[in-house]
Amino acid sequence: MKATPLALLTAAMSLSQGVYAADFVFLDEDVLKHNRQVLQSDKASDNMRQAYQRLIEEADIAMKQAPFSVTNKGMTPPSGSKNDYLSISPYWWPDETKADGLPWIRHDGKTNPASKTNETDSKRIGKFTRSTRAIALAYYFSQDEAYAKQGIEFIRTWFINEKTKMNPNVNYGQGVPGRADGRRSGIIDTRTLADRLLDAIAILSQSKHWTDNDEKQIKQWYSDYLDWMLEADLAGGPKGEAAAPNNHGTWYDYQIAGISYFLGNEHLTKVMVQKGKMRVDTQFAADGSQPHEIARTRAYHYHYFSLVPLVGIAELGEKVNVDLWNYQNDQGGSLEKGISLMASYHDAQKPWPYSQKDKRRRVERMTSVYLKAGESLNKPEWIKLAQDTDFSQFTVNKNLAEIWEQRDIELLLQKQ
Repeated sequence: MKATPLALLTAAMSLSQGVYAADFVFLDEDVLKHNRQVLQSDKASDNMRQAYQRLIEEADIAMKQAPFSVTNKGMTPPSGSKNDYLSISPYWWPDETKADGLPWIRHDGKTNPASKTNETDSKRIGKFTRSTRAIALAYYFSQDEAYAKQGIEFIRTWFINEKTKMNPNVNYGQGVPGRADGRRSGIIDTRTLADRLLDAIAILSQSKHWTDNDEKQIKQWYSDYLDWMLEADLAGGPKGEAAAPNNHGTWYDYQIAGISYFLGNEHLTKVMVQKGKMRVDTQFAADGSQPHEIARTRAYHYHYFSLVPLVGIAELGEKVNVDLWNYQNDQGGSLEKGISLMASYHDAQKPWPYSQKDKRRRVERMTSVYLKAGESLNKPEWIKLAQDTDFSQFTVNKNLAEIWEQRDIELLLQKQ
């Protein structure tokens, strides 16, 4: 199906009432409650206890951070307001053949260090969202209100306080000197505002430190941001991020689906899950490979990175009665085949048939996908693949992505 801008806007206007921040979006609170009880008993496995200790380690590091704000960056956006988010596209570099280096040129897969400094917001938004998520989860499993108090202060600083809050737009995301102040691809920077934060906010809203004003203001911010995502030329416009054919477009859909569900707009969530069928149509070959991602210099990474949001959309589909898991396109491609392809290369020693600029395939990053899909598609071999993955060699200081996958397996996604 093809979702028109008019259909999306009409859906957005039908915002229902009665859904609170305490309602989870991607996580299942029954699973969390059960695992918290197990963790506090003598039935917790060694792996479960290790995942919890690593969570506390990450959260305690985050507790030492000052609240994050977009106004702390060195550069000022073209708008003149530091409250506007600003980042530089990571794969663009000065043209060495030009005296001033302008306009910058693209080197896919080669990250420009200038895009990852405190002068802009891309590193900051990553640290903010991962720190807040860790603190919120530590609060949930420990019930220590000190975590909640700090996490809520992080939320207020980034979203609510007038002097420090981010304006609800990405007008200046992934700009390229000499080419554009902001580009549609910049919207992928803000995926973590949905991916990491919606359920973190749900957890923090259970604290005694969460106020009615916090509830009102956070819902207002996300509502304003959703409006911008639907209406801005860079976002929901006919040439905006919504039209991106690769993982960028899927991450856009994921944000819209998650945020609309968070706000109580299940109709718009359903529209975006239906749109997921179009993503399967245009992104998967019959063997499960993804041609748009094969073209990249880090094809394994981008196959994984494209599957994550589509799996998240399929999970939301279960809540709004749209089955994306079992959808198959005319060529025989499907989400199931896409995951199956990756599972066949879970052995990092097995040669990957496409480009692989990374020194090592980080196969552990697929484990939560295997677990989610294994349960929804009745694939016990995928569940076992996730459960049998060895996370013991990883550390919080060096391997956060892998630590998060272990956390998903042991604490967040299945009853232990």
